[in-house]
Amino acid sequence: MATAERKPMGETDFTAGTRPAEGKIEGLPGWYFVLVGLLVASNDLSLQFSDRYGWVALLPLVLVGVHLTLWFTLLSRRRRFLRAVWRSKQALALVAALFTLRLLLQFGLAKLTDAAAPLHSYTHLIIGLVMLVVTTVGAWFDQWLVLRVVNRPADG
Repeated sequence: MATAERKPMGETDFTAGTRPAEGKIEGLPGWYFVLVGLLVASNDLSLQFSDRYGWVALLPLVLVGVHLTLWFTLLSRRRRFLRAVWRSKQALALVAALFTLRLLLQFGLAKLTDAAAPLHSYTHLIIGLVMLVVTTVGAWFDQWLVLRVVNRPADG
């Protein structure tokens, strides 16, 4: 029988059905979820303000760059965990819900702004802020659900 090779701290294998050998898995910090929400909302926010402030058009690209930098530096030890969380059924449901919410907001605000002209100029701002909040809370809640199950004691 071959003995199991012990991995250094932070290099735990998060394949389906396995648990970390020692301790609880720490979740991602709260600021990361705000950054994810900003990334989702960045397109609408840049569309809202790019005509007045040209540099805002670069916001989505800057946020993608920040995410890639974080992915390969600070979050590199948690990369497997992140992949496992984002491939979960809850995460896929969150993506589907965000997509549906985005479409409903766009159609609903288009109907609403036809009746109230001043709202038309704030459509992308409203969509962006709603998507920021819903994405941030949804992603944090998804992590909370996964960590609640993963960190549950094995005996009960």
